[in-house]
Amino acid sequence: MISVSVATNCRTGPGKVYPMVGALLVGKTAEVLGRDPSNNYWYIRNPGPGADLCWIWGNYATVTGPVALLPIFTPPPTPTATITPTPSPSFTADYVALDTCSSSYWAKIKLKNTGPVPFKSISISVEDKATGVTLVNLADQFKNVDGCLTTTTKDVLVADETFLISAPAFSYNPTGHKIIAIIILCSDTGQKGFCVTNKFNFNP
Repeated sequence: MISVSVATNCRTGPGKVYPMVGALLVGKTAEVLGRDPSNNYWYIRNPGPGADLCWIWGNYATVTGPVALLPIFTPPPTPTATITPTPSPSFTADYVALDTCSSSYWAKIKLKNTGPVPFKSISISVEDKATGVTLVNLADQFKNVDGCLTTTTKDVLVADETFLISAPAFSYNPTGHKIIAIIILCSDTGQKGFCVTNKFNFNP
């Protein structure tokens, strides 16, 4: 027979990874039918409703009777947790060229969505290390300004899609300067949802 000094859970196997199916309370006893190979857990008649038999940790237990005669039982396989992975957003960003119109100059950057999550908003900042000027732009669409001629926009950058975007425009020619770009793409508008950051340097 087994009793405990602290209320102890009874499980389908010898360990916390197994589901709990009962408990042995202080002042109660249960019949012991077997033990695990390490003698740390005891196989008992479940003192509560549910499964007829279960395993209890021996740390707070006192076992009375011919313990050496108890059979050693092989524990059941460890339950395998079912985990559904969360889709991981990802993208690449590469400097392509410097574009200009009048006295404005901006970098063209090629974005490619390399993950399964569509992107719906963007934050892009460019810092000119030579002048200390930093420009930031937040938007709920992706915009490509082609010189002084046309502007193309896209609301969603879907999986495996590539699109050319325009960085914020400097009011001077930054050719030869070191530029640090930080681009954050998010799965929802307003720079919310799943967001991922890409930081890189380029010299126009």
